[in-house]
Amino acid sequence: MHNITVAIRVKPVQQTFKTIIVNGSTVTLLDPELEFNNPVDILKKNRIKDASYEFDLVFDQQADQKEVYEKSAEPLLDDLISGQNVTIFAYGATGSGKTHTMMGSQNQQGIIPRALNDLFGRLSKEQAAQASLTFLEIYNETIRDLLTGKLLDLREDGNKGLVVVNLFKAPVPTLNDINQYIKYGNSRRAKEPTGANENSTRSHTVLQLMLKQCTFTFVDLAGSERASQTTNKGQRMVEGAMINRSLLVLGNCIKALFSKEQFVPFRGSKLTRLLKDALQGNSKTVMIANVAPNNYEDSFNTLLYAHRTRNIDPTPNNFQEMIVQLREENEDIKKTLKKQNSQSKMQLQIEQQFKEQQRQEKIEKQQQQQQIQQIQQQQIQQQQAEKQAYDEEQIKAIILKQFAQESELIKQLFKLEDALMQTHLDIVEYQKQQSVQFQQKTEDLITKCTDSINNTENEQFEIAMKYKTILQQRRKIYDQCMQSQFQSVKDEFRKQVQNIEKMKGLQSDKREEVMKKFKELEIEHLKKISNQKNGNQPQIDEETLKEIKKNRLQSLNKQIKDGKL
Repeated sequence: MHNITVAIRVKPVQQTFKTIIVNGSTVTLLDPELEFNNPVDILKKNRIKDASYEFDLVFDQQADQKEVYEKSAEPLLDDLISGQNVTIFAYGATGSGKTHTMMGSQNQQGIIPRALNDLFGRLSKEQAAQASLTFLEIYNETIRDLLTGKLLDLREDGNKGLVVVNLFKAPVPTLNDINQYIKYGNSRRAKEPTGANENSTRSHTVLQLMLKQCTFTFVDLAGSERASQTTNKGQRMVEGAMINRSLLVLGNCIKALFSKEQFVPFRGSKLTRLLKDALQGNSKTVMIANVAPNNYEDSFNTLLYAHRTRNIDPTPNNFQEMIVQLREENEDIKKTLKKQNSQSKMQLQIEQQFKEQQRQEKIEKQQQQQQIQQIQQQQIQQQQAEKQAYDEEQIKAIILKQFAQESELIKQLFKLEDALMQTHLDIVEYQKQQSVQFQQKTEDLITKCTDSINNTENEQFEIAMKYKTILQQRRKIYDQCMQSQFQSVKDEFRKQVQNIEKMKGLQSDKREEVMKKFKELEIEHLKKISNQKNGNQPQIDEETLKEIKKNRLQSLNKQIKDGKL
């Protein structure tokens, strides 16, 4: 089985003369020097380079990115998932569209993003979780890890074969992780403008996606260059020489494989050492050769290399698969010999039937157990659902009950607030009434005290007038006594003196009675003020009370001094 598929892609360019003709899977290259009615150079007459080649796939200038992917790379995804290694690499001169075919752009995705997107759509979560990615470039025969920036080296390992030492393997369980790493690696790739391409890649890149049992490899080769066409100088010329050297070694390896030579110079460059398995047939390989019709020499060399690659007869070294197959065959032979030597065909049939019966019974038991487990799981799920529904109902009932209780409490709080407001209003009204009554009582008390004092003053005035009358009578009697007998006058005088003393005693008693009554009224007034303080009633200022008491005492003292009391 041929494991190498060669595809040709023609770059769409404007040209006055059609040098490449595509007819199905055949590509014909015409020599432009024989056109335009130019006279044939005698020296070139025997070196006409018109040639036709047949390939597995040919994409003309109208083929888009989707068509190239679906016909060249997509069929290999099934082989990759089944455990077969897959390699896709682009070959061609600089500016022929290799990077566009492999990576593409944001609006026209190339083979790499399309293949990875479809692959992760087919992988299971377990397979995707085991995926890892490496990304390196070969620049001037130096290997550099594009993810870490470190310079690396190739070594032969007895168990693993060819190994890139300390190459970083990034875990990529999702497609988003892969896209981020690819974007980051491409940003660090060596690119410089040349006369043939403004954005020329100056290195070969190798992107590998490693699954559990296989590897998906993408190789974007730097384009071959001619110093006369690119007008490179200095470092660009050195880079072009190193690129041409590695591509020359790759061409020699393809030529040696095509000619079935015993020695193939894979060790001539690091690029060919990495592509050794892909070219020898140990993986499914697709080579996409990109040609540009406006460059005859480069197109001729590219088609020649592609034709040689297509006709390589690979001899795959699937030794591990062969060993497994031989071991299985050996076991089958041992079982067959053992059965033939120990038992007859009938016994073998009986044993087979018995084993088949046992196997069927075991399968039925397993099915019954699975059904029982499913029923138990359904019952458990149903019980859990019922319990959850019951718990939800209980929670709802509790919530509704608490809501009702809260509503009732809110109503009671509103009622209490209304009652408190009414009580406050009643207290204010009562305080107003008590204040009015207190003021009225105070005014009555003051009026009563004033009247009592006035009455007392009137009585004292009457007593004074009586006293004056008595004195006048006494003076009169005295005058009479002077005229009458002394003894009778003396007796009469004594009587008058006794009457006067009696009147004085009455006057003193009356004064004490008035003072006592005033003190009682004052005490009663103070008690009312104290009660009003304790009952939060309207109060008379203490200074006002002292002022009233002081005025009353001054009035009494004045009346006493004036002789009214």
